[in-house]
Amino acid sequence: MVKTVIFLSMVCASISFTVTETKLFKPFREWTKRKSKFLGELFSCGYCFGHWVAFALTAIYRPRLLESWWLTDYFLTALVIAWLSGLQWALMCLFMTKTGK
Repeated sequence: MVKTVIFLSMVCASISFTVTETKLFKPFREWTKRKSKFLGELFSCGYCFGHWVAFALTAIYRPRLLESWWLTDYFLTALVIAWLSGLQWALMCLFMTKTGK
């Protein structure tokens, strides 16, 4: 299950980085900022957006790290995925800054 959580964190980091940082989604981010302050902030923050992606991935794939009560297990597993994803997202942002992109 640990391997699944690591893979899901990579997927989560990729999705959150793509949506919150790339030029491809810039018009979408600007549009959401005009429509809703909450959604505008959500789609502009990779760490924040990563939590929502992590909860969605956990609901779809249902990895369990603790084997405790299912709701607690899914919640904590999603937080672990989001945290690992946040580290990977930060590294991607650092690499993009270092390369001048």
